[in-house]
Amino acid sequence: MNFWNAFRVSLTLCIVCGVLDVFSCAIAGYGFARFDFWGKKALFVLVIFTMVVPTQTLVLPLYMRWRYADFGGIVGLFNEQGFVNLIGTLWPLIIPAALAMGVRSGLYIFIYRQFFINLPVALEDAAYIDGAGPYRTFFSIMLPNIKNAIITVFLFSFVWNWGEYYLSKQFLGSTDRSIMVALSAIRRDLASLSSLAGTQIGSNPEKVATRVMAGCLLTAAPMLIMFIFTQRFLADSIEHIGIK
Repeated sequence: MNFWNAFRVSLTLCIVCGVLDVFSCAIAGYGFARFDFWGKKALFVLVIFTMVVPTQTLVLPLYMRWRYADFGGIVGLFNEQGFVNLIGTLWPLIIPAALAMGVRSGLYIFIYRQFFINLPVALEDAAYIDGAGPYRTFFSIMLPNIKNAIITVFLFSFVWNWGEYYLSKQFLGSTDRSIMVALSAIRRDLASLSSLAGTQIGSNPEKVATRVMAGCLLTAAPMLIMFIFTQRFLADSIEHIGIK
């Protein structure tokens, strides 16, 4: 599996995307919970709809977007080609997380919105009276009061990015594989290794099954260890937002 390299790629992706999801989706959720603007309900319906649309229906335009990324023509100012190829890097998964459009971001926005709605408006009124603006109120008053939501969103983002296979396979390429992509290819890799080394590992069902089970254990162990220490935060937050 080239386990340690796959572990490094997945851990980097999970931590970076988790942190970005925490802040970007918190800003979006706070906007939907506290501010009134034209088209608010329609936009929130679209946010929820992102949880329904299968990733497979979007992968082709997403691939083309990252294969020929131009960022509104900005790249053309510095690059003669007019675009930059981001396929084979972590950026196609990191940039959407920074813009609240990562893996399952619609659910994270919904979680934040529910938490912010349940907080008393008097907290913000008191902050405004003391001279705080919307941004200072958000960072100094609102965020410290939703620690459970922050932990929950980070855990959800971490777990889903850890187990994400489809987008990782399409965007990361074959050099830096995530741990799920490496696990899915273990049978093929064993067969290739056997043909090169002249061994019979890839053709022996028992030996293949043993190595596949070992790979599954290595893949699942970090998640099990994390949940042992964080399960009480997850349970508390789920009680507040009413998700079953």
